[in-house]
Amino acid sequence: MNGEIQQHLDRLRAFGGLRRELRVLEDLEGIARVALRFAVDVLGCARAALYCAEKEDGDYVRLAVTDETRATPASIERSSPLGQALADAVWTTADPIVTAFGEGEPMAAAVALRGSAGQPLGALLVAGARLDEELLGELAFDVESVLAVRLIAQLRAEELAVLEIQERELVGLLRDVEARDEIIQRDLEEARRFQRQMLGTPPRIAGAAVEVVYTPLGLVGGDLYAVSAEDRRVRMFVADATGHGVRASLTTMFIKSGYEAVRRSAPDPASLLAALNETIAHTYRSAEMLFSAVCVDLDLDTGRLWIASAAHPPACIVRAGAPVLLEAGGAFLGLRPGMKFGLHEDRIAPGDGVYLYTDGFVEARKGQEQFGDERFQAAIVDAHVRGEKAGAAVLAAVTEFLAGGALEDDGTFVGLRFGVEDDSVPSVRSV
Repeated sequence: MNGEIQQHLDRLRAFGGLRRELRVLEDLEGIARVALRFAVDVLGCARAALYCAEKEDGDYVRLAVTDETRATPASIERSSPLGQALADAVWTTADPIVTAFGEGEPMAAAVALRGSAGQPLGALLVAGARLDEELLGELAFDVESVLAVRLIAQLRAEELAVLEIQERELVGLLRDVEARDEIIQRDLEEARRFQRQMLGTPPRIAGAAVEVVYTPLGLVGGDLYAVSAEDRRVRMFVADATGHGVRASLTTMFIKSGYEAVRRSAPDPASLLAALNETIAHTYRSAEMLFSAVCVDLDLDTGRLWIASAAHPPACIVRAGAPVLLEAGGAFLGLRPGMKFGLHEDRIAPGDGVYLYTDGFVEARKGQEQFGDERFQAAIVDAHVRGEKAGAAVLAAVTEFLAGGALEDDGTFVGLRFGVEDDSVPSVRSV
């Protein structure tokens, strides 16, 4: 508590003490002595005088003064501006008036006192409103109320000062957060560019048309795809790291590095998944990098197809206008070393399609309703039959279903139409 507030509290206590003293006094001399001492000691008046009106319409007569050598009026006429103001303010309570004077002019302080012992004490602050030498009027306030208001105002002023300090601190913190956010955004943009470069675009393949749709939940995502063609054999790989955002995107970089390390030496998809699992599980065991994956090899000369999967949504083959789902099962990659994966073999004909994807599109939600497998497969088959790009059709169908809503997970789609040439430049459709 600062000194000014303490001073206000001391003055409030002094008014309480004045009440107690006046209650035991019965003579005017005692009242005058106590009142004048209070005016000087507590109200801070250089000199003070006590006036009293014996009749309701009588003038105010000076009963006592602190300094006889200084000029103070012996009386205040009832008809004078000050007399009228005092009468209007306090005469209805029949109270004597203690007022303070300075340099011949009334000062802004007065105390109304009850004349009889045991009666409650009132208190007034009388302020004069002047224009040059003319007294225009007087305003009377309860002195203790004024002090209380001043105390409250002081407290509020200090609270406002604290709030201003806090506001400045918050503005500073906000600027720091904005600056850090800007740095983070730049870093994420750079990570986004790096991840897109890492994923790359699918190659142009003679005898097949490949398309990729990649829709990360944020600037970076936890899905991964890779398409390569060597010696008339196409290999497609799709993975989905657990989680979302930055951590999942970092996982995809480790997966991609491991995939490229084992891709050429793995003779088939099952061998590739097993080798990739060993790399991740041994090297990053403490990081708990878990992900699902599916890998497909296609012989462009014979149409033979090999597929292996690890906890991933089933591959979809569109054959003769109908979808066939290849469930391969398996546990998450990175869970533990030494895992083996089954290899499924099939065959497709020219015009058939092979489609791999993550679960972000299938599990898209609008309220309590899910986009689901049925809509997803229908979008693939309809586009395939019409000779259109299935990935673009799936994305359009999901977007229409969400009706302005957003995906809750990364979504990736890799499709291949066997025996169909695509004259367009290979690209990745990304949102």
